[in-house]
Amino acid sequence: MYRIVIEREDDVYMASTIGKRVAEDFGLNKSQQTKLVVSIMELTRNIVFYAGKGELFIKPVPSYGIEIVAVDQGPGIPNLDQILNNKKVHSKTGLGLGITGVKRLMDEFEITSTVHQGTKVRAVKWFSEGQVSQID
Repeated sequence: MYRIVIEREDDVYMASTIGKRVAEDFGLNKSQQTKLVVSIMELTRNIVFYAGKGELFIKPVPSYGIEIVAVDQGPGIPNLDQILNNKKVHSKTGLGLGITGVKRLMDEFEITSTVHQGTKVRAVKWFSEGQVSQID
Protein backbone atom coordinates (compact mmCIF):
# COMPACT_ATOMS: atom_id res chain seq x y z
CA MET A 1 0.00 0.00 0.00
CA TYR A 2 1.15 3.53 -0.75
CA ARG A 3 0.44 6.43 1.63
CA ILE A 4 0.95 9.94 0.27
CA VAL A 5 0.58 13.02 2.44
CA ILE A 6 -1.23 15.71 0.45
CA GLU A 7 -0.48 19.34 1.34
CA ARG A 8 0.58 21.09 -1.87
CA GLU A 9 -0.04 20.99 -5.60
CA ASP A 10 3.24 19.05 -6.02
CA ASP A 11 1.75 16.25 -3.91
CA VAL A 12 -1.15 15.99 -6.37
CA TYR A 13 1.27 15.21 -9.18
CA MET A 14 3.31 12.82 -7.05
CA ALA A 15 0.13 10.90 -6.12
CA SER A 16 -1.01 10.72 -9.74
CA THR A 17 2.45 9.50 -10.85
CA ILE A 18 2.43 6.76 -8.22
CA GLY A 19 -1.14 5.83 -9.19
CA LYS A 20 -0.19 5.56 -12.86
CA ARG A 21 2.81 3.38 -12.02
CA VAL A 22 0.69 1.06 -9.85
CA ALA A 23 -1.98 0.87 -12.58
CA GLU A 24 0.63 -0.03 -15.19
CA ASP A 25 2.34 -2.57 -12.90
CA PHE A 26 -0.96 -4.35 -12.28
CA GLY A 27 -2.02 -4.42 -15.91
CA LEU A 28 -4.82 -1.89 -16.12
CA ASN A 29 -5.40 -0.91 -19.74
CA LYS A 30 -4.80 2.69 -20.85
CA SER A 31 -8.43 3.69 -20.40
CA GLN A 32 -8.53 2.27 -16.87
CA GLN A 33 -5.20 3.94 -16.06
CA THR A 34 -6.52 7.31 -17.21
CA LYS A 35 -9.70 6.97 -15.14
CA LEU A 36 -7.69 6.05 -12.05
CA VAL A 37 -5.19 8.89 -12.49
CA VAL A 38 -7.88 11.51 -13.17
CA SER A 39 -9.74 10.35 -10.06
CA ILE A 40 -6.59 10.59 -7.96
CA MET A 41 -5.95 14.11 -9.27
CA GLU A 42 -9.53 15.24 -8.53
CA LEU A 43 -9.52 13.86 -5.00
CA THR A 44 -6.08 15.18 -4.09
CA ARG A 45 -6.80 18.62 -5.57
CA ASN A 46 -9.91 18.75 -3.41
CA ILE A 47 -7.74 18.04 -0.38
CA VAL A 48 -5.32 20.86 -1.28
CA PHE A 49 -8.02 23.42 -2.13
CA TYR A 50 -10.58 22.69 0.58
CA ALA A 51 -8.92 20.90 3.49
CA GLY A 52 -5.32 22.08 3.19
CA LYS A 53 -3.93 18.71 4.24
CA GLY A 54 -4.89 15.07 3.98
CA GLU A 55 -3.74 11.68 2.82
CA LEU A 56 -4.20 9.42 -0.17
CA PHE A 57 -3.83 5.67 0.07
CA ILE A 58 -3.34 3.55 -3.05
CA LYS A 59 -3.81 -0.16 -2.48
CA PRO A 60 -3.80 -2.94 -5.07
CA VAL A 61 -6.22 -5.66 -3.97
CA PRO A 62 -5.35 -9.13 -5.34
CA SER A 63 -7.65 -10.41 -8.09
CA TYR A 64 -9.93 -7.42 -7.59
CA GLY A 65 -8.63 -3.97 -8.44
CA ILE A 66 -6.89 -0.86 -7.21
CA GLU A 67 -8.44 0.94 -4.27
CA ILE A 68 -7.84 4.60 -3.53
CA VAL A 69 -8.84 6.26 -0.28
CA ALA A 70 -8.62 10.03 0.24
CA VAL A 71 -8.97 11.30 3.81
CA ASP A 72 -8.86 14.78 5.29
CA GLN A 73 -9.85 16.59 8.46
CA GLY A 74 -11.04 19.66 6.59
CA PRO A 75 -14.32 21.58 6.71
CA GLY A 76 -16.43 18.75 5.31
CA ILE A 77 -19.00 19.06 2.54
CA PRO A 78 -22.26 20.59 3.79
CA ASN A 79 -24.14 20.10 0.50
CA LEU A 80 -22.99 16.57 -0.31
CA ASP A 81 -26.49 15.36 -1.25
CA GLN A 82 -26.85 18.17 -3.80
CA ILE A 83 -23.46 17.36 -5.31
CA LEU A 84 -24.15 13.63 -5.52
CA ASN A 85 -27.57 14.26 -7.09
CA ASN A 86 -25.95 16.31 -9.87
CA LYS A 87 -27.40 19.64 -8.80
CA LYS A 88 -25.30 22.53 -10.05
CA VAL A 89 -23.25 23.60 -7.08
CA HIS A 90 -20.65 26.30 -7.52
CA SER A 91 -17.43 25.68 -5.67
CA LYS A 92 -14.52 28.01 -5.15
CA THR A 93 -12.57 26.12 -7.82
CA GLY A 94 -15.27 25.36 -10.38
CA LEU A 95 -18.72 23.87 -10.72
CA GLY A 96 -18.39 21.27 -7.99
CA LEU A 97 -18.38 18.37 -10.45
CA GLY A 98 -15.10 16.71 -9.36
CA ILE A 99 -16.67 14.31 -6.88
CA THR A 100 -19.38 13.17 -9.28
CA GLY A 101 -16.72 12.80 -11.96
CA VAL A 102 -14.80 10.42 -9.72
CA LYS A 103 -18.04 8.54 -9.02
CA ARG A 104 -18.58 8.09 -12.78
CA LEU A 105 -14.97 7.16 -13.57
CA MET A 106 -14.50 4.51 -10.89
CA ASP A 107 -16.26 1.14 -10.51
CA GLU A 108 -16.96 1.55 -6.79
CA PHE A 109 -17.43 4.81 -4.92
CA GLU A 110 -18.23 5.69 -1.30
CA ILE A 111 -18.04 9.05 0.41
CA THR A 112 -18.62 10.19 3.96
CA SER A 113 -18.31 13.79 5.04
CA THR A 114 -19.06 15.55 8.29
CA VAL A 115 -19.04 19.34 8.57
CA HIS A 116 -16.05 20.54 10.62
CA GLN A 117 -14.62 17.02 10.78
CA GLY A 118 -13.57 16.05 7.29
CA THR A 119 -14.20 13.84 4.32
CA LYS A 120 -13.31 10.30 3.33
CA VAL A 121 -13.66 8.95 -0.20
CA ARG A 122 -13.07 5.31 -1.14
CA ALA A 123 -13.08 4.31 -4.79
CA VAL A 124 -11.99 1.20 -6.69
CA LYS A 125 -11.05 0.61 -10.30
CA TRP A 126 -11.62 -3.08 -10.97
CA PHE A 127 -9.21 -5.27 -12.87
CA SER A 128 -10.83 -6.24 -16.17
CA GLU A 129 -12.25 -9.68 -16.61
CA GLY A 130 -9.44 -12.07 -17.37
CA GLN A 131 -6.75 -9.89 -15.77
CA VAL A 132 -4.77 -11.48 -13.01
CA SER A 133 -3.11 -9.45 -10.28
CA GLN A 134 0.61 -9.89 -9.70
CA ILE A 135 0.33 -9.48 -5.92
CA ASP A 136 1.46 -12.37 -3.75
